[in-house]
Amino acid sequence: MKNTLKAAMCGVLSALSVLLLFFGGASFLFAYIMPMVTGLIMIMLKRACGTPWAVTAFVSVSFLSFMLVADRECVLMYILFFGYYPILHPSIEKISSKLIRWAAKLLVFNIMITVVQLILVYIFGIPFLEEGTGKIFIPVFAVLMNVMFVVYDMLINRLTLLYKLRLEKKIKKYFK
Repeated sequence: MKNTLKAAMCGVLSALSVLLLFFGGASFLFAYIMPMVTGLIMIMLKRACGTPWAVTAFVSVSFLSFMLVADRECVLMYILFFGYYPILHPSIEKISSKLIRWAAKLLVFNIMITVVQLILVYIFGIPFLEEGTGKIFIPVFAVLMNVMFVVYDMLINRLTLLYKLRLEKKIKKYFK
């Protein structure tokens, strides 16, 4: 694929990513769903254009979304985890021990989720708990986020395989 086509594809998909992150402010749940969906776009960019182009798109989406998107939680979720994880995912999958592989994935995820919440509370002044919400919500939130991550990780594996088997040849044919 020519560099001009790669640049155009990255530009269009970056614009789509920023738009999806913009919609992340529509509801509390979208603040977590839209960074995940936007991160899945990186699968296609990495497979079609290569890792350097996907990283460039990630950096540009991160910068643009930080400047344009009002929902800081959504933006931080993308920047600190969901944006780069699909690019990093194939490297983590090379770990031979399944237990160590999942421990590494969950460790990175939980560290980043904690960092996001700390940045939101201490830098942006956005409280984690609303008035009247019990402290029991913190472990419930952590468990739900980990379940959501496990499903997301399996989704990445499935979508990568689907892209490889069904779409990759068609997309590369158009960009020759």
